[in-house]
Amino acid sequence: MRKFLSLLAITFLIMSCTDDVKFNDPGFQGLKDDYLWRANDARAYINNGKLTIEAYAPYETLTLGTSSTNLGKYSLGTTNTNNFANYSSTFDGVAVEYATIPSPGPVSSATIQNGGTGYTDASSVAVTGGSGSGMSVNIVVNAIGKVTSITLISRGNGYVAGDLVTVTGGNLNCKLRIVNVQNSNGEIEITKFDNVKMTISGKFKFNAVKSNNSSVGAEVINYQYGEFYNVQIYPSI
Repeated sequence: MRKFLSLLAITFLIMSCTDDVKFNDPGFQGLKDDYLWRANDARAYINNGKLTIEAYAPYETLTLGTSSTNLGKYSLGTTNTNNFANYSSTFDGVAVEYATIPSPGPVSSATIQNGGTGYTDASSVAVTGGSGSGMSVNIVVNAIGKVTSITLISRGNGYVAGDLVTVTGGNLNCKLRIVNVQNSNGEIEITKFDNVKMTISGKFKFNAVKSNNSSVGAEVINYQYGEFYNVQIYPSI
């Protein structure tokens, strides 16, 4: 019963979060480490086609960036540094900063770089190479032995975004690219760009690692169910 009530409370909070951010026009908020975080002010800028959104709360700043203003999803924590999330706070003169920068950790997602040859459908296939160890995948192949899809089974540890690993078996020529890892990943989705009123709306979620040497704060922060709604785009400074 207690678990049910907790789940109900979380569901209500998420629904309220979504409703409130659209009620506030403009609005910017999300769940930061499972607590509602709302910006007092949010502003967007476009520079050379790249989007930056800065959101401010007392003593805190959250910055989102994407490589363009095109509608769609942008992955964070990858080798593409144009897509990012940064968070900073300063209390009593002590600053702590977080960013979706490449960081060693368990694999969050990977893509097929080269399907290789000579493989057969298999489960829990180990990979070699890269910065870490312990990663394994299920593989599905086509009629000529080329790997066409993978499912991550063991995330391993110590990998970094951009690592190239080899799937064992076959002719040892199936290559996977590590997209991002669990402690530095996420997504920004642009759902609406009004180039007449110059406003932008969308969603975001991410994990970010501590990026300065502060002795305070957790090593990783998490944002979920984030939304920005009709944020005004200002001329770049």
